[in-house]
Amino acid sequence: MARKKKIDKEMGFRLKKARTDQKLTYEELAEKSGVSSRYIKEIENHGNVPSIEKLRQLIQALHISADPFFYPDAPADNLDYKRLLVYLSQCTEEQITTILAIVEAYLRTYKHPKE
Repeated sequence: MARKKKIDKEMGFRLKKARTDQKLTYEELAEKSGVSSRYIKEIENHGNVPSIEKLRQLIQALHISADPFFYPDAPADNLDYKRLLVYLSQCTEEQITTILAIVEAYLRTYKHPKE
């Protein structure tokens, strides 16, 4: 029984945008990442979903964040969101645990305004 290919056009679009923003050819990215240029084309143009390892290689070679691939709905363009990420990156594990508890408690009690 043949395995059905997983398709994710958005992932391919993100990778293509990062590659073209850096003015890299398929071959140049292949050389930097260790992923074949043919495979990169399949991801970008046909939406083929790479293995986690191949995706890691591409993300590292492009020097981009993995967040949009795993959290596509995160508000990455929001300045406050970016500031919060910077602050969190400076926290200790204990501080992060405390902040997480505060956020979870807030979300449990937050009442959405009626639309």
